[in-house]
Amino acid sequence: MTKQEDQSKTSSKKFLPVSAAELPKFFWTSLLMMLTIYVYSILRGTKDAMLISQMGAELISTVKLWGVTTSAIIFMLLYTKLADSFTRTTLYHIINWFFMGFFVFFLFYLYPNIHSVCPDTSGLIESMPYLKYFFLMVAGWPYTLFYIFSELWGSVMLSLMFWQLANQITAIPEAKRFYPLFGLFSQIGLGLAGVFSSKLSQNTGWDDSLMYITGTVVFSGVFISIAVEALGRIVGKDTINNIQKPGGKKKVKMGFVESLKYIMSSKYIGLITLLILCYGVSINLVEGIWKKSMNVYLPNPNSYMEFNGYVQTATAVAAAIAMLSGSYLLRILSWRTAAILTPIIILLTGVPFFIFIVMKDSIEPTLILYGSTAIGFAVISGGVQNVLSKATKYSFFDPTKEMSYIPLDENLKTKGKAAADVIGGRLGKSGGALIQFTLLSLMPGANLLSIADSMFGIFIVVMVIWFFAVFGLAKAFKAKTEEASSTS
Repeated sequence: MTKQEDQSKTSSKKFLPVSAAELPKFFWTSLLMMLTIYVYSILRGTKDAMLISQMGAELISTVKLWGVTTSAIIFMLLYTKLADSFTRTTLYHIINWFFMGFFVFFLFYLYPNIHSVCPDTSGLIESMPYLKYFFLMVAGWPYTLFYIFSELWGSVMLSLMFWQLANQITAIPEAKRFYPLFGLFSQIGLGLAGVFSSKLSQNTGWDDSLMYITGTVVFSGVFISIAVEALGRIVGKDTINNIQKPGGKKKVKMGFVESLKYIMSSKYIGLITLLILCYGVSINLVEGIWKKSMNVYLPNPNSYMEFNGYVQTATAVAAAIAMLSGSYLLRILSWRTAAILTPIIILLTGVPFFIFIVMKDSIEPTLILYGSTAIGFAVISGGVQNVLSKATKYSFFDPTKEMSYIPLDENLKTKGKAAADVIGGRLGKSGGALIQFTLLSLMPGANLLSIADSMFGIFIVVMVIWFFAVFGLAKAFKAKTEEASSTS
């Protein structure tokens, strides 16, 4: 081998550190994440376009608070019971096809009969205006359910099911090499979702767009199950399902109450949950106003989907670049340094966005000289914020968060993760939704743009808490890793 070939091989190993023996497991795990991200991304734009165009952007906070959070708690109760009754692979298939079944049911029954199945709550709204958005949510319950299922897909199938499986079959040394790359290849799914969202929204009606989108979602669901089965053959279903060999230590099964007590007694899980909460609240505060800005600037659902598709495509490209460097940087940076990059980016991009909204009246005359309005610049600025924050989340926040679970015992890895990711993730988003819902309820005539100054101040407070949480978890992660190494 020449010196040039040796240097080329060394360079490729830096950015694609996967051996030939590891390729099958790496391929199927990456494909599984790619498909899950595709479904998450295309549903994300679809649920927003449909709910906002039909019921208004202000309703998002109400649905997240009362619909999504309640559903997440119910799912947690069911999941804890099902996890004790089924193997991980069987449970993966059950939950996957539960979601697929709903989206098919919505397409072929609920959506065509939307006017006949929705009740009229106008009288209740008139008599109790402070509960206006709650009654609107009930009146449009099919759209509400679609939004809830789309939101839960990300929490359940990505944050819980995928990462729980990945953590079970991946050791810490592999995680440092694989996790950023899982995210890198998954950006193909995000990119495809962006392209399809844009293309399927051009020169077609919304009914046809929804049919095509649902078709691609179900197609992805089929291959998600195939990927899970393929991984079972490669690493062994006993490994995935954590089935002990004869004579090994039997896994202790815990009920929901016992699991919750165990989780609540763990400061470590509490810190992970705090990170997730801060991410969810900060993103929700920005995105709520950004989506309202897009609703004002792009009122047509197809135009909304088309622009959102461009944002998703740009996010995929930015995330791919970030992950290429992230795969290398995670091996040379400390956990704390890598984990703090996401809040830094969200802070630096969130502040300019809020300035365009909060100071729109004073800066509008200047911005008109550049051919747009403050809302137009806010839409673009919010898009940039969305692209950069998602890129750093996929490249650094998700890998460092998932790495923090690896040194834990099995109960905290599974049920602790379920509580932190599903409940914590939903409470994070619903925390921002609660802020918006409360402000809008106290001021019935207000909208998201008029309460932006209050949310700006809360955004800054949340970011400060996030920084402190990173430093606390970094110290705990180092101690847990050293403890796990000494006992292995």
